[in-house]
Formats: sequence, structure tokens, C-alpha cells
Amino acid sequence: MEEMLKQILGELKDIKENQSETNERLTKLEKGQAKLEEGQAKLEEGQAKLEANQAKLEKGQQTIRNELNYMWSDIKRLDTRLSQQEHETTFVLKRLK
Repeated sequence: MEEMLKQILGELKDIKENQSETNERLTKLEKGQAKLEEGQAKLEEGQAKLEANQAKLEKGQQTIRNELNYMWSDIKRLDTRLSQQEHETTFVLKRLK
């Protein structure tokens, strides 16, 4: 009987030690989980900033495209004027000869 009681007490002691180790591991896991969640939150914030900056860049690109279209229109208009002036100058020079 006494031997059995010692065995039960030994097993109980082992169970308590295992429970203590398990609790320590659980605490470490919870801390690790908290760090992971913090990291994920920072990543999400960073992604939101990147998306906002991308939207600004895309808006800037659209503005540049619009301005480029206006510039090409101006260049074409100037080219037409110069061509017309060249034609008129050639005509005048031919008449003067």
C-alpha cells in the first residue's frame, strides 16, 4: 500500500512538473502570438500607406498624361502655323523672283 502511495505521489509530482512546463510554453506561445499580431498590424498599416501612395502616384500619372495631351496639341498647332508660314514664305519668295 505504501509503495503504491509513493508511486501515485511520484506520478502526481511528474504531472505537476509537466503542467508547469506546459503553462510556461503556453505563456511563451501567447507572447509570440501577441508579437505576431503586432507585426501583422504594422504590415497592414504599411500596406494601407503603400496603397494610399499608389493612388497618389496614379493620380499624378493621369495629370501628367492630360498635360502631355495638351502639350501635343500645342505642338501640332505650332507645327501647322510654321508649315503655313513656310508655305507663305515660299510663295512670296517665288513671286519676288
